[in-house]
Amino acid sequence: MTNSEAKSVASSTVRNRILGALFIARGVIAAGYLASFTVLTIVGASLSGNAALAGIPAALVMVGRAIGPVPTARLMDSRGRRSAFVAGYTVGALGGLIAGVAVATESYALLLLGAFLLGVARASGDMARYAAAEIFPVEQRGRVIGLMVFAATVGAIGGPILVLATAGPAVALGLPEFSGPWFATSGMLVLASVITWIFVRPDPREISVSDGVSDEQGGLMTHRISKLLAQRSIQIGVLALLVGQAAMTLTMVVIPLHMHEGLHSTGAISIAMTCHVAGMFALSPLTGRMVDGFGAYPVVLMGAIMLILASILASLDSGLGAVLLGMFVLGYGWNACYVGGSSLLATGMPIGIRARLQGRIESVTAVVGALSSAVSGPLFVGGAGMGWVGVSGVGVAAILVVAVGWKRGLVRSTVEP
Repeated sequence: MTNSEAKSVASSTVRNRILGALFIARGVIAAGYLASFTVLTIVGASLSGNAALAGIPAALVMVGRAIGPVPTARLMDSRGRRSAFVAGYTVGALGGLIAGVAVATESYALLLLGAFLLGVARASGDMARYAAAEIFPVEQRGRVIGLMVFAATVGAIGGPILVLATAGPAVALGLPEFSGPWFATSGMLVLASVITWIFVRPDPREISVSDGVSDEQGGLMTHRISKLLAQRSIQIGVLALLVGQAAMTLTMVVIPLHMHEGLHSTGAISIAMTCHVAGMFALSPLTGRMVDGFGAYPVVLMGAIMLILASILASLDSGLGAVLLGMFVLGYGWNACYVGGSSLLATGMPIGIRARLQGRIESVTAVVGALSSAVSGPLFVGGAGMGWVGVSGVGVAAILVVAVGWKRGLVRSTVEP
C-alpha cells in the first residue's frame, strides 16, 4: 500500500482503533513497569548485600531510558512505528525475564542487565504518544497526547495489584516472592507487543496527517536537524519538556526525605506521593483539550507558573495541607508542560525526520531528569532543607515563563521601545 493509498482509506474508525491499541499497550506497560519498580530497590539491596548499592539498578534504568530513544527513533523512521515499538517491547520483555531470573538465582549482575534493558524499552512506550498524535489532524493532537499520557494512570492502579497478585504464585512455584513482579512485567510487555502488532495497522507513519511540512523538505533536512531546532515552536516544545522534567524532579526526589525529617508519618508521605502522581496523569485528557482549544503556548505557560508555585509551597514549612497541595500542583505543572510541549513537537516536522528528532529530545530529557535527581540531594543538604531546592525550582521554571512570554511578544513589548 502506497502512502497516498493508506491515507485515503484511513477513516476515523481506523485512527481510533490504532489510538485504542496504543493506549491499551501503554497502560499495560505502565502497570508492569510500576510493579517491577516498586520492588526494585528492595531487590537491589538484597542481591547486592549492601544497601548503598540498592539504587544502582534504578540508575541503570535511567541510563537505558536515555539511550533507548535514539535506536527506537531510527527504527521508527526506517522500519515504521509498529515495528519499532514491537522491537522495543520485546527488548523490555527480555529484560523483565532476565531480572526475574536474577531474583530467583540471586544474581546482582543479571539484575543490572535486566534493569538496563527495561530502561531501553521504556522509550517505545514513551514515544507512542507521538505515533498516536501524527495520525490525527493538528487541531486534535493535544487531546490525543493527553489521552496517551493518561494511560499511565492505569499503571498507577494496576502496578501495585500486580505486585500483590504475583507474590503468592511465585512462592507456590518455589520462587522468591519478589521474582513475581519481574516475570509479570515481562508478560505485560509481551502482551503489549501482541496488541501493537495486531491492531496498529496500517502503520501510523503511512497514514500520518500532513501538517504543512513536506517529505521533500524532510529529505533536504535529514542531516540538518539543527535547522529544525531553530524553529521557535520547536524550541519552546523542547524547553517545556526539559524545564518541566527538571523543576519537577528537583522537588519530587527529596520531598519524602523532607517530610520524614519533619516527623510526618509514612502514611502521610504516601498520600503526598499519591497526590503528586494524580497531578501528573489524572487530568491529562483535560490538558489535551486545553491545548486544542487555547493553543499549546498558554498551557505551557500555565504549567511553568504552576511549577513556580509548587516550588514555593514545597520550600515553606506550612504543614501537611500545604505539602499535599504543593505536590499535586507540582505534578500538574509537569503535566501541562509535558502535554503542551509534546503537542508542539508533534507538528511542524517532516515525517522522514520527525521520529529521529523526537527521539533525541527524549534522550536529553531523560539525562536532565537524572541530573536533576542527582543535584537535588546536595541542594537539600546544603540548604538545610527545601530552601535551595525551592529557589532552584523557581529559577528553572522562570526560564520557561520568559521564553514563552518572548515568543508571544509579552516580554518584547516591555523591553523594546
